[in-house]
Amino acid sequence: DVLSGDALFVDRFSYHFFRPETGDPIVFRAGGISGPNGQLGDKYYIKRLGGSGGETLAIDEPILFIDGEAATQNEAFVKNNEEIDGYRGYVSGWPGMSFLDPGTTFTVPENELFALGDNSRNSQDSRYFGSFDQDRVIGRALFIYYPFTKRWGPAD
Repeated sequence: DVLSGDALFVDRFSYHFFRPETGDPIVFRAGGISGPNGQLGDKYYIKRLGGSGGETLAIDEPILFIDGEAATQNEAFVKNNEEIDGYRGYVSGWPGMSFLDPGTTFTVPENELFALGDNSRNSQDSRYFGSFDQDRVIGRALFIYYPFTKRWGPAD
């Protein structure tokens, strides 16, 4: 898990040649995105790519569904869906304040992305600020190099 204050290497090269894939840990510019509490601010966010243009998402707690199937594109999706290894599952947003209200679906517009935090209960993510233009992505999170704790290592 990547936490606030972690230092990491970001691959800023690869996405110039291919699009991020659902399940990738992406880093994107949040400046100019509006959430329920106003602008997110000019900073970088790191989240997992939950869906891209044309994919339909739904959460039936604790499971994330992509195009009607339980998400399995990444180990973090599987662990959240099964609530294992400290993952607590995906939760819908607050009714009336979310792009994934309980019992609803969200189809990601073309050329946009929908980002989800692995800690769904404490993550300000696309459930609250919606999808965003794929051009905001600066790269894929690769490696946590600080702090030297059990999180040190690959960031996927």
